[in-house]
Amino acid sequence: MSAISSCTPASDTILNPAVMHVAFGVDTNYFRGMGVNITSVIKNNPDMDFIFHVFAFSITDDNRRRLAQLESSFNTSIKIHVLDSDILSEFSQFPCFSQHSLGTFVRLLIPNLLRGITQKVLYLDADILCMGKLEELSSVEMTGCIAAVVQDEIQTTVKTQVAALNLKNPEYFNAGVMYIDVDNWIANDSQNKALTILSMQELRFADQDALNIILNGYTKYIDKKWNFRYHLVDFLSKGGTTLNVTEPVVFMHFTGPVKPWQDWCLHEAKSIFIEYQLMSSWADMPLDQPKSVKELKLFSKFLIKQDRVIEGIGWHIKYLWKKFIQYFKSRAKA
Repeated sequence: MSAISSCTPASDTILNPAVMHVAFGVDTNYFRGMGVNITSVIKNNPDMDFIFHVFAFSITDDNRRRLAQLESSFNTSIKIHVLDSDILSEFSQFPCFSQHSLGTFVRLLIPNLLRGITQKVLYLDADILCMGKLEELSSVEMTGCIAAVVQDEIQTTVKTQVAALNLKNPEYFNAGVMYIDVDNWIANDSQNKALTILSMQELRFADQDALNIILNGYTKYIDKKWNFRYHLVDFLSKGGTTLNVTEPVVFMHFTGPVKPWQDWCLHEAKSIFIEYQLMSSWADMPLDQPKSVKELKLFSKFLIKQDRVIEGIGWHIKYLWKKFIQYFKSRAKA
């Protein structure tokens, strides 16, 4: 592995339990979300010291500049690790690895890459906002466990995946937030086990399923406030626009196809995201516009559900036109 910036020596990190290591695995489309995520963590935890690790197979000069600016603005530490694409070459011929971008599998590599740098690491998906304090998490008892995790949706994902994966312990977690004991992860050979499973089986949720298979019985389940999933498309499809959450939340995880950095996300979550973005080095970046056929269709649906019918019809026409163009091009190639 090569790195744009090398990590702090182990003696400065492992021997200082007050420092929390937070890691991300991202591709080009998620640097903004990750940067705002980092901003939200820092703003809600001003008394904590962090070292943020960014793992990616490539990074643009612009994103490198923005991360350096973020690091300087908040007087924090952000380490960028640029991975060699050959790191997964022995698995590249298997269907699962050709069906997903390399970025999908980065989180499987992170603990091994942080060996000797930290004993524990908090892995976060990029589509998360921090809304609370993290001190409690750093004191979670992890004896005999590889990771502290949060159960996925009980009536849907958990129910189907426990049966589908034939899990001995009837539990299934969402891998968007994992507080990992690095030594225990490595002792269990978790990385190789997960990659091997992915090369042998067709899995619905790819690396998340693989992690649930290899860590079954070796996880500590913690309160859902540490990974509170908020599926924006479900609320917007019913005309909902407000963030109606009455219970404590530390990490709000925006799962699904709609993200709060999209201009067509007609939900209060977008306003909250913008507040943190304006405090970050991505403050000048405009929100994403609907581009794909699926995004155009969803946007038109959301507008109509919010009684903005004329606008909704206009965007539906754009959706139909783009869909027609795609169909015409595919027929021309046939």
